[in-house]
Amino acid sequence: MALIFGTLIVVVAGLYGLSRLTAERTIPTTPPDNAPKAGSCWQVDEATAKQALPWPGISVDCSGEHTIEIFQIGQVGIDLIHRMDNAKGDDVKIVTNLLQAQVRRACVIQASVYLSGGWHNARLMVLASWIKPTGNGFYGCALAEVDGPGAQNFVHRKGSLKGALKDGDAAPLAIGCVSRGAGDSTDALTYIPCAQPHDGEFVGSYTITPLDAPYDDGAVKDTAQRGCSEVAARFLGIQGNGGRTDLNAGSVGPKTASDWLGSDQTFSCYAMAADGKLVGSIHNLGMKPLPRS
Repeated sequence: MALIFGTLIVVVAGLYGLSRLTAERTIPTTPPDNAPKAGSCWQVDEATAKQALPWPGISVDCSGEHTIEIFQIGQVGIDLIHRMDNAKGDDVKIVTNLLQAQVRRACVIQASVYLSGGWHNARLMVLASWIKPTGNGFYGCALAEVDGPGAQNFVHRKGSLKGALKDGDAAPLAIGCVSRGAGDSTDALTYIPCAQPHDGEFVGSYTITPLDAPYDDGAVKDTAQRGCSEVAARFLGIQGNGGRTDLNAGSVGPKTASDWLGSDQTFSCYAMAADGKLVGSIHNLGMKPLPRS
């Protein structure tokens, strides 16, 4: 099975550099009054969700239509905030990366706890935003249902996501297949039922270990390629590549050194048709012909 490395997507968005305040100050340890509540839902668009909290407007009942659900409010380490207050030169960038990594790690881990299942297997993205005043290190973690692996558009939904993945693969949010729009990038892919004509299918996820491994562009790409190839082969029920040249494997995950810091180093894997459309699943297809319309 030929292998490609698809365009990768940042799954944690909305992180902003901390404002630098007076050194040796007393830093509050409780969120400001304007901080949103964990478990609250919001009807905001994609551009607004990239801004620091609080967002314009007020929260809405999660049983009504909304796009974002905030699941955790936290604060980065006080020692790092003091270090940022006093940072100069190159240390400013170093501390900024450490702060963002700490927030990303917290949100990524707690998202699966809140959902009662791995969010990489669902049509969801994780967001993180600083809370004003950003210099005090408070942040909010949120979830949004999206229309494709590129997480370009939010889906308007009803109901809370708390415990939404407790049924595993049977969950209504499970990823099925994808259809390619204009262009060839992952940004152009949208989720679609496998019963409809499509270009590829989600086959599982692959995690690069050890955790906190240093980022190396070539090594990460090569490892993700091999990992997703193995995941796709298991999904198909074949050994190795099985000699298939009609499918290509692609991955979605952290593709830059900045995105890598604090991530769970997990990539979503897809098996894409080399040409033409598919209809139906390729699960356990083995070496049989691809399902076509």
